[in-house]
Amino acid sequence: MFKTALRVVTLALCGIIGLWAVVHGIALAAIVSALRHEDMLQYLLEVSVSIAGGICVLSVAVQQLNCWRTHRKDGGLI
Repeated sequence: MFKTALRVVTLALCGIIGLWAVVHGIALAAIVSALRHEDMLQYLLEVSVSIAGGICVLSVAVQQLNCWRTHRKDGGLI
């Protein structure tokens, strides 16, 4: 019971953090044309890392959810 609750909380946090990072990166990319930063390369790097990191976190969460769903009967996961 405790392991299931821990899995659900962890997957929910991964989903929330991943979505926040992707939305944050997209919002930064949307305002890149409106703002004129002195260091545009650093700004674009921050945007790309935010979007890529969010996608990575979301993909890991989806993969773990799928693995948990398919292996639930034999208890093969942590």
